[in-house]
Amino acid sequence: MLFHASSDDPDMLYFSRFRASDPYLAFTLGNKKIGLTVPMEYSRMSKESAFDEVLLLPEIREAAAKRFKLAAGVVPDDCQLVIHLAELYQIDEFQVGSRFPAGLAFKLKDAGLKITAAENGNLLPQRLIKTAAEVESLRKGNRASAAGLRVVAKTLADSKIRNGLVIHEGRTLTSERLRELISIATLAEGAVALHTIAASGDQGCDCHNAGYGPIRAGELIVVDIFPRRVDDGYWGDMTRTFLKGTASDAQRRMVRTVKRAHELGISVIKPGVTGGKVQDAVEAFFAKEGYKTIKNSREPEGFFHAIGHGIGLEVHEGPSVRPGSIQKLKKGMVVTMEPGLYYRGLGGCRIEDVVHVTAGGNEKISSAPYKWEIP
Repeated sequence: MLFHASSDDPDMLYFSRFRASDPYLAFTLGNKKIGLTVPMEYSRMSKESAFDEVLLLPEIREAAAKRFKLAAGVVPDDCQLVIHLAELYQIDEFQVGSRFPAGLAFKLKDAGLKITAAENGNLLPQRLIKTAAEVESLRKGNRASAAGLRVVAKTLADSKIRNGLVIHEGRTLTSERLRELISIATLAEGAVALHTIAASGDQGCDCHNAGYGPIRAGELIVVDIFPRRVDDGYWGDMTRTFLKGTASDAQRRMVRTVKRAHELGISVIKPGVTGGKVQDAVEAFFAKEGYKTIKNSREPEGFFHAIGHGIGLEVHEGPSVRPGSIQKLKKGMVVTMEPGLYYRGLGGCRIEDVVHVTAGGNEKISSAPYKWEIP
């Protein structure tokens, strides 16, 4: 396997267990992991990473320059470095993932080195099955999400209603202010929350609308918090729906139905079940309860998105938990469960938790109250 990426690439981070802000080369030789680094990172990589061997980049550059008979002062490029390493370690072929730089891949192939892409781009399919340590990191990521949800609930509880608007600490509460408070709460738990959703009213019907402007009394507020842990790069991902004031009967029924769908979906998750079956069970439940869905429209409504997704070093990764998925869940996989209903004029409701697939079924590794109507 061949890598050229920083730790922002989830495969590189999983492979190396090393946080690096700049792209660097790494590869395998049998079961051996080898990384290249600059002098200022050599000591840290040697001590902290999962590499079996750490090569000093200036030494490799010098040897590559001699191999290619480069003029004095000319630095070998990444292609020449890889060709040199392949010859040095007698490697005829490298396998790369879907995010490997295309330009470098083409140059290596033009130079005569065989480069093959991993099937479906999955260079490290073992990432699908989480270790106990990974599950614990995901649990901590969701503690950060829960901290953000707690601050939303407290903010709404501490607020007053004036002329139909929610007033907090003497000023109108906005989606922007809620995101600011959420960011502070998640950071205190060691995670950074970017692109948080705090969308009220019809904004909540656009699933990835972050929300903007004043929060109004009596409107559903979809709050989706997915922070990434600073220490190890694992994510949390939780959603709750709130309302400040008094809900209508239609809002109460919709939230109650989404919560029941959420419970149903979790109950279906176990080894051997396909993601498509989980999706089908929830879609059938919503239809039975009389909630119409319109998909593939410029203005979809009802339950029109996937019921969940895998989560780990990416907030959205395998396994597939969506309509038509034939991928079977296996022990050790971690997925979200996030049913929702969305109708303009009524608002949106989504409830999301993170579930670890176990031998006997599953365990929920996220926890936060479901109380949503805050007087």
